[in-house]
Amino acid sequence: MNRFLARMAVMAGMCLVLAMLVSCASQEAVNLKIHTDPEGAHVVYRVGDTQWTYLGLTPYQGITLFDSDAFDDESTISFKVMRYGYLDQVRQWNGEQFWAEYEKENILFWAPHLVKAGN
Repeated sequence: MNRFLARMAVMAGMCLVLAMLVSCASQEAVNLKIHTDPEGAHVVYRVGDTQWTYLGLTPYQGITLFDSDAFDDESTISFKVMRYGYLDQVRQWNGEQFWAEYEKENILFWAPHLVKAGN
């Protein structure tokens, strides 16, 4: 019985290590600058169909980490700005387009003009 438990413990440990290796992806730091007119909009982003991740208020400048697999051609990267009384603005790329645009200047810059709701 003790030998059986020892083998099970070793197998469980090996499965844990394997799961950690599979889930670890390399990450890329992306410098973002997002300004809106008017300022004070909330900025969120997501990769694929994941939940939106909050970044902050505009004007926003910061570094965000993306898993390197986000830059595949099949991936979708979306940013959204939202402000009460204005229509949401969304910008979307496939992963390859996003990375190509970022590499030009080593910064991703987006400056949407917000449109008042109901106009």
